Amino acid sequence: MPQDFAGARAVRGLALAAIVLVGAISIALVHPAPAAAAPAATNAAVDMPDPATLTFRAHLTADADLASATVNYKVLSPDVNIGGSLRAEVSGSRSTDVSVTLPMNNNDRYIPVGTQITYSWSVADKNGATATSAEQTITFLDGRYQWQSKTAGQVTVYWYGNAEANADLALKAAAASIADNEALLKVKLGYPVRVLVWRNTNDSKAAQRPRASTFDQQVITGGSRVAADVLHIYDPLGGFEDVARHEMAHVITKIAGDGKVSPLPSWIDEGTAVYAQTSPGGYEPALKRAIATDSVMRLRNMAAPTNTPAQVDIFYGQSWAVVKFMVDTYGRDKFAAVFAAVKSGAPIDDALQQHIGVDQDGLYNAWRKSVGLKTIDFPPVPKSTAVAGAQATQPPLGIPTSVKSDDAVPSGGGGEGTAAVAGVPKQTAIIVGVLALVVAAAIGAAALRVARQR
Repeated sequence: MPQDFAGARAVRGLALAAIVLVGAISIALVHPAPAAAAPAATNAAVDMPDPATLTFRAHLTADADLASATVNYKVLSPDVNIGGSLRAEVSGSRSTDVSVTLPMNNNDRYIPVGTQITYSWSVADKNGATATSAEQTITFLDGRYQWQSKTAGQVTVYWYGNAEANADLALKAAAASIADNEALLKVKLGYPVRVLVWRNTNDSKAAQRPRASTFDQQVITGGSRVAADVLHIYDPLGGFEDVARHEMAHVITKIAGDGKVSPLPSWIDEGTAVYAQTSPGGYEPALKRAIATDSVMRLRNMAAPTNTPAQVDIFYGQSWAVVKFMVDTYGRDKFAAVFAAVKSGAPIDDALQQHIGVDQDGLYNAWRKSVGLKTIDFPPVPKSTAVAGAQATQPPLGIPTSVKSDDAVPSGGGGEGTAAVAGVPKQTAIIVGVLALVVAAAIGAAALRVARQR
């Protein structure tokens, strides 16, 4: 009898424990502990002190010590967006201001002024909660000056100081160049373009791509197409109108003829850009002297821009003259067809042969004859059976990812982070609760069996 009494007491104890456990779990599931807030990045901003750097800033907060913070950025381009990430120092605190700097113009990287960049912050704390801030878009500007802007059609022009009149000239000239070259090359500009106007070459030096010092000292750069959708005008070279028309023409020639396999040779690209000007300007006298002394250049030797300062004016003048000869002699339709063929992957010789019946040497001789020079008997040029690799002359963007993939911070769903209960993820809490209920039920069942046996 005492044994049965003791057994009954044990059974009642097990049953009571099961009831208490089930009750506690029920209360916990109905009234969970307060959820820890996901970390957050607020007051996101950028500093652009000069053309060389861009600094991302944000204020970080979290309920637990911060583990990491990364700014993810993309340099936007009509061709392809190029992205990267930079990791900031968080020092394990729960509230801190962070910053990280992206080099914009050095020997390894050139992200030109006027480029549009998107960025967001990814933050994680030591409990595993994560969050990603909303993506923002900025236009990178030269922070040494107070820029103003105005837009007409697909063109936005930026200027500073007292250069508004020049900006107006550039805006009108760019629009006119778009219309003229779309008609000439039978293509359409399908994206907006930004034009940045500096007051003079000295103001613009820090914004230009680094070049060989000897060339830079002897040649003034009036402007440049620094990206598919960004133009720089550094010096009027006699008039902002023709500089703007020239550089905008390069935007259209890229659309019309810049293929992934065969690039446009520089002579037809630059020649078309000079052809877009109201006149060839100072290039024409240099060309006349070269024709008079028969010191013009073979077209095959003009596939890339010259690096010899003394030949710059001849190069541009002859390129213009050959393009003008092509348009006048063979017509605008065939001229546009040459661009389209190169765009589709044909080498320039094949494109010329297909649409005007001569290769580069044949075109060169036809042009020589038109200006009173004797033709030259060139030996046949062997055709390569291999497909030419893609080439680019001074590509505008080269942006390596700044951290390895294993340094990446995982983002929370929808940018809100993963919900947590008292530092434990919600999914884990549910699983533990279910298991506890199963254990409690098993204990209760065992206690009931013992009671029946007794």
